[in-house]
Amino acid sequence: MTTDRLKPCTHADPETCEPWCGRDPTQGRMLGIFFDPPMAIARVGRSKEPMPAYRWKLDENPARGVQTMIEPAPSLIETSVKGNGHHPFTLKVQTPMRVTFKDRHGKIKPVAPFFELWARLQDPDGTVVQVPVTRHFLEKRGTSLKHLQFTVEAANRKAESRTKLASCAAVARKVFAADHYKTHHLDAISPHTEGQVPLVREDAPLPLGKIRTFKENLENISCKTRLDQVRIRFIPGKGDSFGPPEAAKAPASPLPAGGFEPPMTEYGPIHKMSRKENRILSSDTPWSGYNFRTDNTPKWPTPMDSYDGARVGSGNGWGLIDDTCDLVLTAQMAVEGKAHVAQARAMAGPPDFAPDKRPMYSIQDELEDRDLPPATLDIDETPVEILDLFRRIFETASLINLDQRRSWALDGNAQLLSEPNENDPNWDSGITPHLGPKSMRESDAPYASLVPEYTPGQGDTIEPRSGANDRLPYTQVVQQVHARMCDSPILRAFLLRDPDRVRRIVRPPFAHVGELAKIPGVQKGPSVDFGANGPDDIEFRDPRVTIAQTYDMRMPPYMRHSMGVPLSVTRRQYDLLMKYLEKLEGEWKHSVQPQVETPAAEEKYDSRTQTIEQGPQG
Repeated sequence: MTTDRLKPCTHADPETCEPWCGRDPTQGRMLGIFFDPPMAIARVGRSKEPMPAYRWKLDENPARGVQTMIEPAPSLIETSVKGNGHHPFTLKVQTPMRVTFKDRHGKIKPVAPFFELWARLQDPDGTVVQVPVTRHFLEKRGTSLKHLQFTVEAANRKAESRTKLASCAAVARKVFAADHYKTHHLDAISPHTEGQVPLVREDAPLPLGKIRTFKENLENISCKTRLDQVRIRFIPGKGDSFGPPEAAKAPASPLPAGGFEPPMTEYGPIHKMSRKENRILSSDTPWSGYNFRTDNTPKWPTPMDSYDGARVGSGNGWGLIDDTCDLVLTAQMAVEGKAHVAQARAMAGPPDFAPDKRPMYSIQDELEDRDLPPATLDIDETPVEILDLFRRIFETASLINLDQRRSWALDGNAQLLSEPNENDPNWDSGITPHLGPKSMRESDAPYASLVPEYTPGQGDTIEPRSGANDRLPYTQVVQQVHARMCDSPILRAFLLRDPDRVRRIVRPPFAHVGELAKIPGVQKGPSVDFGANGPDDIEFRDPRVTIAQTYDMRMPPYMRHSMGVPLSVTRRQYDLLMKYLEKLEGEWKHSVQPQVETPAAEEKYDSRTQTIEQGPQG
């Protein structure tokens, strides 16, 4: 078989070639173009070597238990055409021997996703085929790479989101043709009108990263990785902070961001806020001196005090921003008199400091919760999905300092409900589950069970009583409890033993907007339908009701959502778990435990890593 009639496809098994392999590029009517992936996460890093691809792998070892491991995956490697390390670049596929997150100088490698351009074609019989966009494909369609235009817009709007002024944003925009192979630097400045002082000046732009396209590689044509396909890569910034000239050194806050304690007068250690060469921002802008306490009203985004200068002295900000950003990539071209447009997005964030731990709540889970119908139950597949969820919950729990989270959450509850003495064990009397010092203690039944038994010396206190062998008593116990749930028979036995307790200890998600009561706190909220056997007093949460904003030990305990409210699993995950419990009590109670294998999970998470985290890597 041939591809675009250039060279034979070198794929090992022609029987499994892609549907478009060997296809005539002029065949079919062009419906549109799209990027794959449509969204990707980039991660900053100071190294000049981008992070190669890797995939998650589940290792079930009798000695070590269940562990998530990472293993190298086929990766797209840039090669300088001229051999001097500069543009233009071409791509080749390599699988590294091992995965390293830092280069030989100890610098963190950035995650720099690729975006592939594809076309949708419709044949006369109505069949729709997705075809990679290549130079040869475009020329056969009467156009060329120079007529394929990319527009890249990158922006850091963190300061703007607080000051509500565009002059405190940093925005970069580049427009270039697909055959313009030089590296394009995303140097951002602040838009402003007459009389406004821009935070980022034109003579000292903020570097938000780089973008580049690649010359085709025709040496090894394979339909599994088309190295002649149009690709664009986003290389994020280094992870630096930038500030005005006076933002050199300052005392740090003794409190973590989001702490509920009142303003403090003592100061933390002196720290360097920015490098000397990065003190390029304007001083006299609304961002310098910003204070979240202004007007004594809630400020978004949360935590309100997550900027340099908060919780120290007056709480005024030093005017710092970083080089993370959001990016919108647009491709435009005209074929046979019709315009075609494709868009993709990227978000540049900090490095992943636990890359071998899978989140219980990922971007993919969020998208599935929004876009997909409720999950259907299958006697073979559902137990695998539930086991995978509990394994991810364990991996998330293993990263959390639950002692700190519990203390932070209970302090916040007292402040939210205007309780003057948060240390009074009885201030939340009559509320269940408890919101004060009795939370996760013996009197917090039926929610608390094993934790009080394993921590008998703790008592009804907010702050944990650490000992020589249990410096983080709550953290240690929760990790031990969740580790057991990674074993399929143990998890099934746990769910069968007391399904009603499971229904109570898992925090319900928020109700859908259409389910919410018209008058919150007065009219009854939407109840969870557990079927014939479950309780009838559990409701989906309403974010307008104060009690729904308080933290308790229900799973996941004391964890915070990005919107500043208690975290839960997604509605789709929750509904699936509750339906599974109902099945276990009924027709599946005596069913044979299915053999739970890991390849499905490996494939699922390899897909997440490749398409959302890293981008297509080969």
